[in-house]
Amino acid sequence: MPRTDNKHGFDDAARENWARYRYGIDRGHTDYTAQAQRCEGMYLGGGEQWRAEDKRILEAEGRPFYEFNQIMPAINTALGYQISNRMDISLRPRGADGDAEVAKTLTKIIKQISDSNHLHWQETQMFGDGLIEQRGYIDVRLRFDNNIKGDVVISSIDQRDAIPDPDAKSYNPDDWADFTWARWLTLNEIGQIYGEAARKKVEEAEDPSADYGDGDGETERNKFGGYSGLSDAYYESSEGVKRYRVIDRQYWVYEMTPCIVFPESGDVHVQANMSDESVADALSKGAQRARRMKKRVKWVVSTYCTTLHDDYSPYAHFTVVPYFAYFRRGKTRGMVDNGIGPQEVLNKSVSQFVHILNSSANGGWMVEEGSLTNMDTDDLEEVGAKTGLVVEYSKAAKNKPERIQPNSVPTGVDRLMDRAQLALKETTVPDAMRGNQGQEMSGIAIQSKQHASQQQLAVPLDNLAYTRWMLAKRLLHLIQTFYDSYRVFRITETDPITGKDKDVVLEINKFDATTGSYLNDVTVGEYDVVISEQPMQVTFENSQFQQVMEMRNAGIQIPDRVALRYSNLADKHELIDALPDPANQPADPTLEAKAQLLQSQARLADANAQNKDMQTLYTGLQTAQVIATTPQTAPLADKLARSVGFQDKDAAPIIPESQAMQPVTDAVDMGTNTSPAFPALPATGGEGAAAGIETLAADGVQQL
Repeated sequence: MPRTDNKHGFDDAARENWARYRYGIDRGHTDYTAQAQRCEGMYLGGGEQWRAEDKRILEAEGRPFYEFNQIMPAINTALGYQISNRMDISLRPRGADGDAEVAKTLTKIIKQISDSNHLHWQETQMFGDGLIEQRGYIDVRLRFDNNIKGDVVISSIDQRDAIPDPDAKSYNPDDWADFTWARWLTLNEIGQIYGEAARKKVEEAEDPSADYGDGDGETERNKFGGYSGLSDAYYESSEGVKRYRVIDRQYWVYEMTPCIVFPESGDVHVQANMSDESVADALSKGAQRARRMKKRVKWVVSTYCTTLHDDYSPYAHFTVVPYFAYFRRGKTRGMVDNGIGPQEVLNKSVSQFVHILNSSANGGWMVEEGSLTNMDTDDLEEVGAKTGLVVEYSKAAKNKPERIQPNSVPTGVDRLMDRAQLALKETTVPDAMRGNQGQEMSGIAIQSKQHASQQQLAVPLDNLAYTRWMLAKRLLHLIQTFYDSYRVFRITETDPITGKDKDVVLEINKFDATTGSYLNDVTVGEYDVVISEQPMQVTFENSQFQQVMEMRNAGIQIPDRVALRYSNLADKHELIDALPDPANQPADPTLEAKAQLLQSQARLADANAQNKDMQTLYTGLQTAQVIATTPQTAPLADKLARSVGFQDKDAAPIIPESQAMQPVTDAVDMGTNTSPAFPALPATGGEGAAAGIETLAADGVQQL
């Protein structure tokens, strides 16, 4: 139990917690909250882009102040990219104890946790906080409200209430000394979260009457109501409801800790973070108890003078996961910070331009004393700017009334506005990424420019990927540590063939009496986290449907059910159910006919190839006859062949002269055909259909 100072009602843990909270406030958190509030006002607009003191001065001078909010569309464009792309987490086994099937099971459990916590919307909130106010946070912990075994709960944190270690310079909270989360809670909320005993302690404590609210310099927090001048320790509303400042602090300690050591893998687990059943099972399998120096998380929650919770954290990490749009060794920036200057220049130049135009409508009058006959100078001051004004002056007046010419608009004001708009786009999001292109550009060109302009978001998106990886690692740790008993998950999957949704019952840590082991044991093994992006449903299904139709047109046999599943039809599931069942559907006769046609075409191609081979062989034989009959033509034939690019496969000459055959001089009498149905072919001059290189006779050689 924390030691209590009876004189002032403080205990040591609460005093230390409050001192650390004040240290973080004074070491930069106050400046951060002021800048965050300024950045949020620049994003929201609606009068918040002007400082209150500037508006008071302009109102006193009767000058306008306008807002041309160019920051909001730029931030919304960046947010639109994140909204259009969802996070996809998958695991793969690593090490000897990793299992591919268990990795698939863990992947499905993480997706189920993400869906039940609406992680996509939580991430959008965090990403927007980082872009606008430099920092965003997500809190990951276990809650036992709906399940006695515990459910993983993901929630967002107001970044102005979160105080990271002021002396840290790392993105990863594992390298911070501590993390503090300050909140205002009622007594009922304290009792609900920390127990009835803690509620009574806070209620019975006498908080000092000193004012810790107005002097701390903190900015007003966003809420539906207005600012009420809260005390730093607590405040009481007119209805008598008290809210206390609760300091939730997590910090690292390094000390000797009871552990469970697994000799085979060498893993070391803190015994306090394991259930009794897990410890007993590990010891039965050869694990050993040991005391080792370990880095652990200590968790202290207190009000100004009362400790609500002081114990070791059951988690191996801080529960918070941060996101910083731009991070440079402890310094954070958002997308709005560098856009404040150009936006202020744009607002002031536009307001000045409008002021000059307004003043030009009535620059005033120069009137000789007593010269007006149909009005006096006060009347002229009121109606002098009206259209169709008639001014009558005395004939005796030396000078007629004369309008004072207003000052002309200074040159360069319009260029200043253009330059401010250009600077805003350069520091936030360019036009190409917003899709603001002329009609003369093709859709492909616009998409190419949008893809190239996404390089400007490379750093915020890369930091988002790092945050997603840390979140996935925390989820994996919570599942392997606290989902150590038998559990059943009901997951909806889509059949890739039928396109129908089906419920799948997923069981983990199920004991098999026959083998004496656990099926789908998610508590053992090491796994790597793989983070990828996939477009949201509408965009993703549009692209998938287009690819499916292109593949069908190319001849790939994709079932109709698959094409319908990727369509955006409102009643596509009813249409899928109306299609015949593929298992009972008779074979398509056209498919068999197409197969036979393809086989016939293949046989025809083989026959043509054989015919060409035979023609080539016969041509070679005829050439051989010529060369054998007249060997002296071989060198000339070689030259002719090389002149047309022929490459000889053998060394020349093809046939040596010593082995040349003697010319054939005796012709064989084939007889004369006397049938009228088959007239004789011309036999002179070598003419006729049988003459030439493809005849049966060696007629390529003519007698001299």
